[in-house]
Amino acid sequence: MELFLYREGDTILHRLDARTKILGLLAIFTAALLFTHPALQAGGLAAVLVLAVLGRCLPNLKKLWVLLLLLFLYCLILWPLFVKGPLAKTVAFSLAMGLRLDVMVIAGVIVLSTTQVEDFTAGLQRLGLPGPMAFACSLAFRWVPAFLSTAQAVVQAQQARGLDLQGGNVVVRAGRYVPLMIPLMTHVIRQTLLLAMALEAKGYDPNAPRVRAGESRFAAADEAVLAGLAVLLLVSLWLRWNGFGVVQGVGF
Repeated sequence: MELFLYREGDTILHRLDARTKILGLLAIFTAALLFTHPALQAGGLAAVLVLAVLGRCLPNLKKLWVLLLLLFLYCLILWPLFVKGPLAKTVAFSLAMGLRLDVMVIAGVIVLSTTQVEDFTAGLQRLGLPGPMAFACSLAFRWVPAFLSTAQAVVQAQQARGLDLQGGNVVVRAGRYVPLMIPLMTHVIRQTLLLAMALEAKGYDPNAPRVRAGESRFAAADEAVLAGLAVLLLVSLWLRWNGFGVVQGVGF
């Protein structure tokens, strides 16, 4: 099972500087958070799907379609319980929240699918993030797939020994996963200690000056994308300031 999201390619998104993609991700998040109307969120969803096609990220989205659907359904079901207002408006607000969450997840998947971890970390540092924090982000990108791979191996090993994880209702199946946490957490603790020893053995110093293999530069495409992002944010802020893109008559 392939757990890393990065996919080799020579698309326009792959060629963009990592800083451009990070700033683009922040811009998409900001624009998505500004609006609560489902029509605008649906437009945002269509836009990120177009970006996914351009970056050839659809295979990764296919892996996560169940998660995206569940996030949307959870928002659709849970938000009406906490939002006060006419039924039609609370449903519209819930639709917008579900679409917003999917937009943000898909945008993140696109960035991770078109950016190597090393480039992403270097981009964070060049944007001013302290070295230790950027290093922690790079470890997280590597650690999460390793953790999922270990979990999958533990589940398969226990199933080979006769553990039934499919029979029974949801509560019964959830209870059968509890014993799996012991070997999983033991492995995680062991790997954490090994990582700490490896970093110490290699003399890792988070405060030491960094030497990069090469300095990336903004190309014309990066400048054009950044200009487009600036326009997107300005238009989004203007619309929100003037009351557009929100569902009126709902509250908490």
